[in-house]
Amino acid sequence: MNMKGIIDTTLREGSQTVGVNFSFAQKLAIVRGLALVGIEEIELGIATRFDGELCRLMKESREITPEVSLSLWSRCNLEDIKYAAQLNPDIISLSIPVSDLHIEKKLGKNRPWIRQTLIDSLKYASNIGFKKISLGLEDATRADPCFLQEIIKIASEKGAQRIRIADTVGIATPMEMINTLQGINAYGMEIGVHTHNDFGMATANAISALQAGAQWADATVLGLGERAGNARLEELAGFFTLKAGWTYRTEKLRPLCSLVSEAAAKAIDQHHPIIGDNIFTCETGMHLQGLNREHSTYEPYNPKQVGAVRRLLYGAKIGRNSLSGRLNHLQIRLSPEKLEELFPAFREKAGRLGRPLFDKEIVELCQ
Repeated sequence: MNMKGIIDTTLREGSQTVGVNFSFAQKLAIVRGLALVGIEEIELGIATRFDGELCRLMKESREITPEVSLSLWSRCNLEDIKYAAQLNPDIISLSIPVSDLHIEKKLGKNRPWIRQTLIDSLKYASNIGFKKISLGLEDATRADPCFLQEIIKIASEKGAQRIRIADTVGIATPMEMINTLQGINAYGMEIGVHTHNDFGMATANAISALQAGAQWADATVLGLGERAGNARLEELAGFFTLKAGWTYRTEKLRPLCSLVSEAAAKAIDQHHPIIGDNIFTCETGMHLQGLNREHSTYEPYNPKQVGAVRRLLYGAKIGRNSLSGRLNHLQIRLSPEKLEELFPAFREKAGRLGRPLFDKEIVELCQ
């Protein structure tokens, strides 16, 4: 795997979520939080004069996160590219549709227009001094593979250093993402992927793409974005650190996600991967038995690595061995006969209360 990093696009793609409107202070706090996690590139927004805060955001973000690459998204439009240059991002991320559906139905154009527009845009971006040009290929997973390859070749010849394969409506599967990447010649350019979650596979598609040779994957905190959203940054950073040996500071993900959750008014599910409050809470007898003997039996990583706490609960779902283990922990010694009497009483009380029993209540049952 030749991964170079994650491109966070919470402030561009994520801000397109219905009902989400980050304040300037929230944007800056998100940038700071992403830097603390160790994210390599942050896409601050769309290059347009209608965003009156973008210049200030670029300036202040650079001051607080000098180690992070800052990029701007832009249409292949010369005026937008010119405006982006005035803000001096480290990377300009141009975007152009490559599926006939988007070219014809959305733009009312044709393939020759796309070719010429791309050539003009890349030439202009190179001439005005952008150090790194990334080209996003919108709706690439529904494009004619031959035309997709043709556009990639033009990009390489006209100065792009990176292409981004976009699964714009989230229709790809992990295997299809792998086949798409293996089916293109990037001519030495870096490859990134932008995955949507319409069928719940955005994170899996991004990981599969990186394992298949892509160097970059787009993500948003909590998977914010259009429709069902995008690949979740916390899942990508968590997976590559906790399973693949990358070095993101996963203990910083929880406060970052809490910040975005509050700013976007989007609650975090208690069982949300990596950051959910209850992902290390267990109440099932068989699992409790394993966890009491060796935590790794039912935990993929240590809770401390993501700033979480292990909680073992004892209620109506436990078995005799788990109850016996809890009694031993409480230094209560019962005969086999007494334990047999206690077990149905324990489960009955927990079921009646509709919750696990507190240690005090377990002790009282034993008396």
